[in-house]
Amino acid sequence: MSLGYKQLTPLWLLLLSMACLPVRCAEVSRIIGGQFAAPGQFPHQVSLQLRGRHHCGGSLISDTMIVTAAHCTIGQSPSQMKAVVGTNDLGAGNGQTVDIAQLIIHPQYNAQSQDFDMSLIRLSSPVKLGGAIQTIQLANADSNYAADTLATISGFGAVNQNLQLPNRLKFAQVQLWSRDFCNAQNIPGLTDRMVCAGHPSGQISSCQGDSGGPLTVDGKLFGVVSWGFGCGAKGRPAMYTYVGALRSWIRQNANV
Repeated sequence: MSLGYKQLTPLWLLLLSMACLPVRCAEVSRIIGGQFAAPGQFPHQVSLQLRGRHHCGGSLISDTMIVTAAHCTIGQSPSQMKAVVGTNDLGAGNGQTVDIAQLIIHPQYNAQSQDFDMSLIRLSSPVKLGGAIQTIQLANADSNYAADTLATISGFGAVNQNLQLPNRLKFAQVQLWSRDFCNAQNIPGLTDRMVCAGHPSGQISSCQGDSGGPLTVDGKLFGVVSWGFGCGAKGRPAMYTYVGALRSWIRQNANV
């Protein structure tokens, strides 16, 4: 599978500690991993389950609504998916599992370019908020941050080249990239609905394994894991759907 832009690779893994596709595994030795999350550290974190297995990440924005990536839900049936909230260990059995009533995919989502890569998920019943289950506040429509601002990514993902899932939540910090580099001239296909984050060395960034998960800044949801060029590519950040650009759409469809 190509890891270049011509065949975009949705980011099925959030943390570079986890794994890469076989063609990139030679780079694993220089990839800096994240840390395991403590119980309740990321109470907004969602595991979207497809046919009983972890499929994508998401963020709880109300007791009935989740934000995730469109490429996580396109072509899927709500009856085949569930949401698990309130746990940092999917094997512990201590989270809430909730049925999904509706998948709301952004009408302008482009599967080839990953533009407008956002979906809302409406739960069949409200989750019980409190303790290890909390909603996350959304970044404002005009929110922006200086280059090199630290952001946090979190998610459940594989830990080796065999894509073995440990069931435990991990997190890492990444740097936001400025529009001086993060633009369509330097990254073909980049749009105003995307923001870049990672490390110039490629050592810390998102990677294949947990698309749809949160990129947070100052405790607010600023981005959604979307696509990239592969794991640990020097000078190549990962791309996140910019929540601020789609804030009005979220409000219209989720009332949040």
